[in-house]
Amino acid sequence: MEILKLAQYKQTYRYNSDSLLLSDFALNCGVKNELLDIGAGCGIVGILLKFFTPNLTLNLLEIQEKNIALIEKNLKQNHIQAQVFHADFRVFSSKKKFDFLVSNPPFYRDGAKMGINEHENISKFQRFLPLDELIAKANSLLKPRGVFYFAYEALALPKICFILENKKLKLTKIRFVYSAKGQKARLVLIQARKGVKSSCEILPPLLMQKNLNLSDEMQRICSRFRIKSYDF
Repeated sequence: MEILKLAQYKQTYRYNSDSLLLSDFALNCGVKNELLDIGAGCGIVGILLKFFTPNLTLNLLEIQEKNIALIEKNLKQNHIQAQVFHADFRVFSSKKKFDFLVSNPPFYRDGAKMGINEHENISKFQRFLPLDELIAKANSLLKPRGVFYFAYEALALPKICFILENKKLKLTKIRFVYSAKGQKARLVLIQARKGVKSSCEILPPLLMQKNLNLSDEMQRICSRFRIKSYDF
């Protein structure tokens, strides 16, 4: 299987397992037609979705100009076609609506200590893309019955449910991610849809580690996404 090459900056925010988990979740649930990756970073989620769904029309949006160069490089070296937007999602406007949205947004709360690296702060702290603004804008950009996939900290689930209902999006699938057996869920993977009345499906939990090693499912996910990262 072809190995994807992804350039990253050395001493700034770098993608982690959450991007792989979200990509696997979205692919398993299904993506097609027109998709927008919100807060694309180096482009990893959108690139993975497009690689495994060749007919997908990919759009990537990123607020940090520094990351645009990464996205364009990673698209080119992996022979992926996409439209790239340099914009703050909160004020982003588009004449076209999207069938699918996907995002691995910043969710560190204000109580966490912010560092001196601005690139990392924008990538990690929710003040730069508050949850209510993310979901409200997502709703405005989705076609009827459109789908929004995103990952968020599990502790925020009550807030997620409240905002989704308030912004007229229906929580249709959820999966809890655990670092190891006996620990509290650290992440939730969410599928929300616009203009549907479906019930919410709670998927089997995902355990990342077993006996201090990667679980069978995490090994499957890592094997599915063969990525070679390097410093740019």
